[in-house]
Amino acid sequence: MATNSSGINDLYVSVVQDLVAYYDNAVLLPNQALISNSFNISGSAGDSVKVPLTDAWTAGATGLGEEDNILTATNGDQSFATSGVTLTAIKRGAGTHVSEEALEDGQFDVVRNAVLTRLSRSIAQSTDQAGFKTMLNNTETVPADGADLDGLDSNVELINQATINGAATGNIDVNVVFSPEAMAYMSKREPMVKMQEEIKHDRYVMTGTLRNAFAQLRPGFIKGVASLAGSYADANNCNLIDFAQCVAKLRDGNAPTDESGFYYAAVTPGAELVLSNELSSVGGTGTSSIGSLSDIGNRVLLESVISEAIGIRWVRSNNLVENITNTI
Repeated sequence: MATNSSGINDLYVSVVQDLVAYYDNAVLLPNQALISNSFNISGSAGDSVKVPLTDAWTAGATGLGEEDNILTATNGDQSFATSGVTLTAIKRGAGTHVSEEALEDGQFDVVRNAVLTRLSRSIAQSTDQAGFKTMLNNTETVPADGADLDGLDSNVELINQATINGAATGNIDVNVVFSPEAMAYMSKREPMVKMQEEIKHDRYVMTGTLRNAFAQLRPGFIKGVASLAGSYADANNCNLIDFAQCVAKLRDGNAPTDESGFYYAAVTPGAELVLSNELSSVGGTGTSSIGSLSDIGNRVLLESVISEAIGIRWVRSNNLVENITNTI
């Protein structure tokens, strides 16, 4: 929209140029290190992607004689059927008002950074929250109860369900351990900005939107570990053994690792502290321990990787599914 204010025009141009970069720096899950099956269909017709899945295979036939029919031998027939998972784009957005006085009285960089922070981090947060919800039960809704996470159908398995008793300890947060092959991500619209002048209020409204989607590909490639919501106590909380059990179950299920042989675990800051205390109590140092946030910085993924231990690359997030009830 045309306007005579050079300040707002400059602000609009700057936000348009930088929103994607700020968003990419704030978002966690839309990264091929964490979700290797990623698709960008910007500019293409349609709003969905279907990802084909193949069934499992077994060990090949053995003890075959000369000219035996391999396909009729036990385990020799490895014909496969395909199914598919469909991702359909969901629109997410955030907006903010910028008054004429803010441009007149404030420094341009201050206003610019405030607008970029609000728009980019709001849509980044909505994206990550949607992804972590989808991890648990293949829908962008929160499970009604931790007891629903029983590993059946699309629900992932909560490893320490018996340890975290909702009646005794209150609500839980759900940390996740997963294979890079567990999920799929699709982007239909990269973050974009629009602006409109509101003459009545002598201000401008700026909105940032995007369209994307997540889907489970293999629920068995994801495991949940509950930690006590709002608690930093060690008692009846998560521990390193819970996460080691996740790794063992993923390996047992042939869940692929990243190229270096690691799975990923996304944990809340509270779970990070509990695990750090546990490692410190047994003398964990160097690459075996989990560092503090102040040592890592603010950049997501590049600098949010806490450390490596028990076959896991650890990342922290404030966008996990938190504060749900848990009854046995």
